[in-house]
Amino acid sequence: FIPFFQSQIGKGLNAETMAMELARDNRDIIDRLPRSQIDSFISMLMKEKDGRYLDFLGVLCVCDGIAIPDNQVYICRKLLEEHQEGSGVVYLTEPTADKKTMQISVNHGKSWMSMVKFAEQGGDGGSNTYEFLEHQLDLFGQLCYGRNEYVIDVITKKLCYLTWDEVFICLKDKKLPNHLRAKYCELIVGMFVDVSPNYSALETLELSFIFKDVRKDPAGDDIQVE
Repeated sequence: FIPFFQSQIGKGLNAETMAMELARDNRDIIDRLPRSQIDSFISMLMKEKDGRYLDFLGVLCVCDGIAIPDNQVYICRKLLEEHQEGSGVVYLTEPTADKKTMQISVNHGKSWMSMVKFAEQGGDGGSNTYEFLEHQLDLFGQLCYGRNEYVIDVITKKLCYLTWDEVFICLKDKKLPNHLRAKYCELIVGMFVDVSPNYSALETLELSFIFKDVRKDPAGDDIQVE
């Protein structure tokens, strides 16, 4: 079905959304989707920066809350690594000279503008350019979902599409829309907090203890069990 809907893209039938919903949380379809179809969506994305293409790639990365590492790595390589020079598909961001605000480029570094101004121009939902940024951040989160160390390293260190400084500056910039700052907050968790070797203390609770070591007052160092 995906090839059929893909053939209808651009004909005003909203085929991009139908293809995405068909694959969403459907592991059978995702597993059977050939790499050539993923390449085809990336090629369309290079011709037209449509956030719906990013959404489709995102549903191939996470299914029912479970990461699909093979797709995450493949999309990362094809979308981010192979097209980093000259024909970059995604928007670039970097801190300004004073390291207090962010700037963004939608044409692979040819020109830059303030992130705040960029958000003001499209934050009302009337700008497809601004919406593309939101979809891009969502995709980054889905690519890194499940502690995918390879993708996290590519995005945050190897190619520096989104570094800690960039994410933190956007998070604390009160001039940016709250929903945009919320997306950066989620990315902080997925890219810099919930990563190896960090682990959740709540998931590793110790429920078995040696009786002689159990204390009536755990906070007291010198209290013995009676």
